[in-house]
This record gives sequence, structure tokens and C-alpha cells, in this order.
Amino acid sequence: MIFDPLELNYSKLRAYLDCPFLYRYIYVERKFAPQSPYSSLGLSVHKALAAFHARPGDLGDLLGYYADNWLHQGYVKAQESMEFYARGAKVLEDWWLHWQANPAKVLYWERSFEFPFEKWRVKGTIDRVDQLPDGRVELLDYKMGFEDRDEWDVAGSLQLAIYALGLERALGAKVGSMGYFILTSLKKVTAPYDPAAADATLALIRGTAEKMLALDMGRKGACVRCAVRETCPESEARIRS
Repeated sequence: MIFDPLELNYSKLRAYLDCPFLYRYIYVERKFAPQSPYSSLGLSVHKALAAFHARPGDLGDLLGYYADNWLHQGYVKAQESMEFYARGAKVLEDWWLHWQANPAKVLYWERSFEFPFEKWRVKGTIDRVDQLPDGRVELLDYKMGFEDRDEWDVAGSLQLAIYALGLERALGAKVGSMGYFILTSLKKVTAPYDPAAADATLALIRGTAEKMLALDMGRKGACVRCAVRETCPESEARIRS
């Protein structure tokens, strides 16, 4: 895939905000971060839920989608893969029971969007969009729950803010609320969407994207927490023998 500096998405923006060298490593030099057991598990569960929303059925169908979409990358041993597989299956079983007791009108799942913004194109894919009783919509991003989330996380989320812009600008939807569905705790954490925040979101996108275009490398993120700390030439946290 050819690198396009005028194509933006949340992951690119987040990478640059975390560390310009991380952005350059992954998106400019195309040296992708390796999968970990947790990232593979999360992707496998997300794909299973997307398939279920597209073709609803019973628990057996959901677990079948999970088996079909299981990612094997990132596991050191077969035993580790089996243990994580069982964890994901339990998460999906619990989610399915919750879904039976708390059904929702899902309008979109794995819905892609794209809208123009000045010289850029902003793209993304939303896990789930539900219809609210008042005609507006609620956008939800599935999270495994490896990290705690609260309403402050929702209100300050650049990811959700970009998705809300995508829903309104590309799909013509009126967003009423946004948030996360935490799969391990079966908890939905949401906050009302404030359309007045759109200008601040666009300003952040503009300012970050301009620095990305210029490849402004004037700072460095926290190497010790970086997914590519062992392979990035700028890393200060590599394990050296």
C-alpha cells in the first residue's frame, strides 16, 4: 500500500501524538508493529462481533464466527494461544447473554466513513452505531477492557470525536451520545456528544496533520511503553545483550 500523507485516520494521528518517530516508523517507512497476544485477541473478538451484527444468530453462530476469525499471530507457544482463545470465547459468551437481555437497534457495524477536510481526507471505521429513541444515534467502540475507561475518557477521546464527525459529515447522522462498550465487564460507558466541540477537534487534526506533513521530529515519546521499542532505531528502551 502506497503511503498517502493527505489521508488521515485516528491511528495515524494517535501515533504521531504519541511519538513522531513511531508515526514515521509505521506509516512512512511501513515497518509495522508486531502483533501481541492482546492485540490479536482484541482483533479476533472484534471480527467475531462484526460478523454477528451482519448475520445475527445464536451463541453457536457467534462462536463459529470467532473460530473463523481467530488470529494466531503474537503467541509464543500453542498453549498460550489456547489460553487466550478460551478467554475470548468466555467474553463472547457473556456478551451474547447480555445482548439477549439488552437488545439494541444497531444501524451500522464496522461502518467506514470518509470526509474531506481542507487538503486532507479523514477516514475511519466505527464498530457499532445504535438508534436512539429520539432519532439521533449513539456511536460505540468495543474495548476488551484491558484498561479502565470512564466518562472522562469518553469526553476526551480524539477517536470518538473523529468518529462523531464522520457520522455527521459522511453519513448525515445526528449524534446524540458516544462511548465505549467494555467487553470484559459488559459495561457501556457513554457521554452526551457536544457538536460545539467539533471546531476544537478539527483544529487538533489540522495542527497535528501539518506537523505530520512536515515530518516534524522535534520531540520523542515514551520509548518504554512503545510497541516498537525493540526495533525502532530511535528507541531508548531496547534490551541490549
